[in-house]
Amino acid sequence: MNTSLAELLSNRYQFEEIVSFRKTYDLPTYNSDIDSLYYFLNHGAKKNRFRKRFLEASDLAKKIIESYENENANLPSIYGQEVETV
Repeated sequence: MNTSLAELLSNRYQFEEIVSFRKTYDLPTYNSDIDSLYYFLNHGAKKNRFRKRFLEASDLAKKIIESYENENANLPSIYGQEVETV
């Protein structure tokens, strides 16, 4: 799944808008950096699952993380592997 940069930024903006609205979500930070998204998915449901738009925020976080993980898997130079040229 390839996500365009515009779509990725839009998803991050939407996620931040949902969780930071009136600071009702109980999170250490309202940013959409990768560590905050992992925290939200792993621990956010405990205190936030009954908040408005929780499922939408969760879906957005999953999309962003999936895009991040796919990008890392497709960039062999990040892991110190040489790129084969034909």
